[in-house]
Amino acid sequence: MNRFSLKQKGNKRKKPPPRLMLIGDPGIGKTTFAANANNPIIVATESGSVGIDVPTLPIDGTCQTWRDVVDAIDVLIEEDHPYKTVAIDTLDSAVSLLEKQVCELDFGGVMNAARGKEGFNSFGKGNAVVAQRLKEFLHTKLDLLQQKGIQVLLLTHTGAAKVSNSLSQDFTACAASLPKQSLAVVNSWCDQIGHACTDVRVIQREGEKNKAQAVGSERWLVFEPEPGRLVKSRVGYEMPARIPFSYSNYVETMGVDLTKDEASKCVELLSIVSEETLATAMSSLKKTTKLNNIDELNKDVLAGLGLDKLRQLNNWLATKAI
Repeated sequence: MNRFSLKQKGNKRKKPPPRLMLIGDPGIGKTTFAANANNPIIVATESGSVGIDVPTLPIDGTCQTWRDVVDAIDVLIEEDHPYKTVAIDTLDSAVSLLEKQVCELDFGGVMNAARGKEGFNSFGKGNAVVAQRLKEFLHTKLDLLQQKGIQVLLLTHTGAAKVSNSLSQDFTACAASLPKQSLAVVNSWCDQIGHACTDVRVIQREGEKNKAQAVGSERWLVFEPEPGRLVKSRVGYEMPARIPFSYSNYVETMGVDLTKDEASKCVELLSIVSEETLATAMSSLKKTTKLNNIDELNKDVLAGLGLDKLRQLNNWLATKAI
């Protein structure tokens, strides 16, 4: 078979399950989310799954070394089993184990430089090696699970990442609790990154420190990127801005074609805007679709714009709606 043949059938290959990273504070329900997934097994690097009735690797506790983590994934790759979801609980603890291994193997067990001898922390060299090893693990191990039709779920604690902004001042954003270089590797690899959280407001009283207060008891899973939150959903795995935090809601939403929903919304909005707004929209649509006149306007044509462009168009139309 010629892998680079231009004579290809119209049918695309089956879309693999999404690679999802779930960020959240302790106790928010990350492990419960994983336990409710489709035939799950948890690769435990900490004790969050002890009180939950779900299979784990290792069977006698938690991974004590990075080699344990790799061995657990190798078993799931090489042996037949019924599991459809593999969750690493947590990824940040797994990366800490990888840091220890790199320090021992690559820096002779020296964490900080001493007497002219380089250590793990010398000029960020250790974290650079960790990021490269983690990248190899994601692409040579976890990708094999995905290719077998198994969903990979990475659970992480909430951390803060400094974001460089070339247009203005740098800022700090909510992100997975990982070293900067490893965070970039994982964020690039994931198809979806969701932040499990509650709505919070800050109370400020004179003479007192600012205090955070929960607004309601509802827990949310947020996928909409924003300056203060490093989350995403890749094309083909699009998610709403936020959904109620549970695995059942996640699965239900994954089964919804958001592009067609947005296209239907667009058709409705176009029917109630002024003629001037409609003319402006049609002029723009003719440049990006095969649309020739308004009689050809339907949700199938609009779906070809893609979810992001449809959302932008709908946001603009909503401001113009009569």
